[in-house]
Amino acid sequence: MGAIDAFTEAFSLVIKNKKLYLLVLLMSLIMAPLGAYLIPSDIGYEYNQTSMQRGNVIIEEYGTPIGEDTMDMLVEILKGLAIYSVVAIIVGAIFEYGVTKGIFMQIEGKEYSLAGILMEGLRHFPGVILINFIYGLIMIVFIAVAAIPIVLGVIMMPAGIVLVFLGLLLVLGVLAFTLGLSTLAIPFYVDRGNVGAAFEAFGVAFRNVLSTTGFGVLLGVGVLAIITVASPIAFVTQMTLPENVAPYVSAFLQAPFDALLYMFVWAGGVAFYREIQRMEELKKVDEELAELGIEI
Repeated sequence: MGAIDAFTEAFSLVIKNKKLYLLVLLMSLIMAPLGAYLIPSDIGYEYNQTSMQRGNVIIEEYGTPIGEDTMDMLVEILKGLAIYSVVAIIVGAIFEYGVTKGIFMQIEGKEYSLAGILMEGLRHFPGVILINFIYGLIMIVFIAVAAIPIVLGVIMMPAGIVLVFLGLLLVLGVLAFTLGLSTLAIPFYVDRGNVGAAFEAFGVAFRNVLSTTGFGVLLGVGVLAIITVASPIAFVTQMTLPENVAPYVSAFLQAPFDALLYMFVWAGGVAFYREIQRMEELKKVDEELAELGIEI
């Protein structure tokens, strides 16, 4: 029930914090043209046809070999991706802390200004980047370990088909658990005020494995639903608008959905943090009553 309650509360927090959604929308609108400019959505491929005659036979060759121009293009793409990634990580960290702080303040009935919480985010974004980086590595390690049965199953095919199937289930379960776990990190950091507190999430997550996994599943479904609704926009704009305009129009049209996605995930983290804290308190009460010989 904890996962379902937190998932429901996430929607409630998004609705109650329209002002914060506008702040996240501002972030998406800032990043939209930058992403469209630095990361091309369509890599052109020149199609050439060359012909040569050997005796009475004409040989035709198609395509463009990889040369210096292609390598230069790939270098430019990687350079643009690197620049965008650095900017997105920093900007995202600032807004993630600020929005999470704003949600907590709204829950507590405290007044706040958007400029004030952004300043809070600016002061604390290095901690957010560090926490997200460590949790990202942990997620990769967990999933890699869970994927070992799949690798063994592929090696032992066809007898290993059962291992492959079990490995896929294990990977999905671990992915859901780590997703639920990672949403707790920043709320712990914002609420407790220090980076070390973010790693308390491990303890509560492993004490509540089913709830953490269940919330990860629900959150993943919600994220996929938002992406599914937004994805046709990119397809339509790419098909109907000129190539030099389509990426920018598509980015701006998708910005509201990107903002909703970020807002939903960050609000979901706060909702699950509050729910899991409540569950931990109830467990402590039950333990104290049990020590007194009282059973409920």
